[in-house]
Amino acid sequence: MSTFPSSTIKDIAESVGIPNLKDDVATSLAQDVEYRIHEIVQEAMKFMRHGKRTKLTVDDINNALRVRNVEPLYGFSSADPTRFKRTTAGSTSTGQQELFFIEDEELDFETILSAPLPKVPLDVTYTAHWLAIEGVQPAIVQNPTPSDAKSDLFNKRIKLDQSSQPVTPGIKSGAQPSTATGAAEVQPLVKHVLSKELQMYYERITSAVLSQDEVLRATAISSLQNDPGLHQLLPYFVQLVAEKVTQNIRNMFVLEAMMAMVRAILDNNNLFVEPYLHQLMPTVLTCVVGKRLGESPQEDHWALRSTATDIILSICTKYGSSYHTLQPRVTRTLLRAFLDPEKPLTTHYGAILGLTRLGNEVFKTLVVPNLKTYSSLIEPELDDENDMDEDNLNDDVALRRNEARHCLDAILVGLRSLVKHETIKAKELTNIPTIEDVREPLSKAIGGLLSRSLLKESGIENHVAGIVAVIQSC
Repeated sequence: MSTFPSSTIKDIAESVGIPNLKDDVATSLAQDVEYRIHEIVQEAMKFMRHGKRTKLTVDDINNALRVRNVEPLYGFSSADPTRFKRTTAGSTSTGQQELFFIEDEELDFETILSAPLPKVPLDVTYTAHWLAIEGVQPAIVQNPTPSDAKSDLFNKRIKLDQSSQPVTPGIKSGAQPSTATGAAEVQPLVKHVLSKELQMYYERITSAVLSQDEVLRATAISSLQNDPGLHQLLPYFVQLVAEKVTQNIRNMFVLEAMMAMVRAILDNNNLFVEPYLHQLMPTVLTCVVGKRLGESPQEDHWALRSTATDIILSICTKYGSSYHTLQPRVTRTLLRAFLDPEKPLTTHYGAILGLTRLGNEVFKTLVVPNLKTYSSLIEPELDDENDMDEDNLNDDVALRRNEARHCLDAILVGLRSLVKHETIKAKELTNIPTIEDVREPLSKAIGGLLSRSLLKESGIENHVAGIVAVIQSC
């Protein structure tokens, strides 16, 4: 005989549309239900004991149901304990039975109708902003201002042990300013803390880049070019390049090493270099249009200027689409250096080289119209009448002639490229004049020295259409 009453089974059967359930069927179902309930309770007690509790909760029952792949009970939780009330059912003649039920809260319908409506909830919205970019906090409304950060930091004094002190590459971690009480004050300008490993890497790389050992130097440059974990060190490398170029403008070896470092940083696709372009550009431009690079004018500063020009072109090509004013500002700087007659020829060479490599349209628009005036500037230095006495020239004259030749060669590189480019554009043009027909107009357009030098080029007779376009652009 089951302790679970069969009459309850009949009531449940009638509620789901099964009337007149037979007594033996109800008795069998009651026994099975009692067995299942025992199983669930025993499983729930295991959860209770593992939870170090003595009171069985609804969560224990739900966990036991989940273990048995049964849908858990909804509407009950352990936070709101269920309260049962007891009553009796039946009559004295038929026998009374105790029933337990959950008392439902009675709600007054009129009270609900007369209650004021709740406030309309606000729509869920969200926005995003940059908290920091490569360790630098942008000055936007959502971020605290520098004055707020300073006031918060200056109002808090903490004792720092050696392991938690903010450090800078090149500064020993133990060298911290101390106060009279022995407590160190937090400096607001420290943006992040470098680990000991990164500090060691920084010191090894900087010493290797400036080393005389070519293998060691090449290894360091390769590491800068390919290592993906240099984000935190990037501002320190940029600062190092700026300082070394400024302080060693007469040291050709250091300048070449710094340009190699800049090229490696730009070639590393894992680094976000854009926030530091404003620091890199003046440094590289110094190596392009600097008045004097190296200790002696006889040093090969021409190759350094060429390397720096390639870096400028790489920056403009890679980041010109993101920063629309980048190439115009670089072009304006180079053009100003080219048009200034007070600048030395070494500066002119770097400016011409930069304007040439920025493209044929830049060279055609900005350089070609000024070639006649510039030709009169370098022509006295390259007068053919002086070639006979070249061995007897003093050092200053020979040096200036060498500089003028480099400027002439740089202009001819741009002219050759422009002439070929314009010839391709005008390939369908008819009635093309001969080379003799354009000789005098070209001389009037760009000057006698440049005209003679350009017309001496082999195969120039095949690009007369391009020469006509050059004449027309002056």
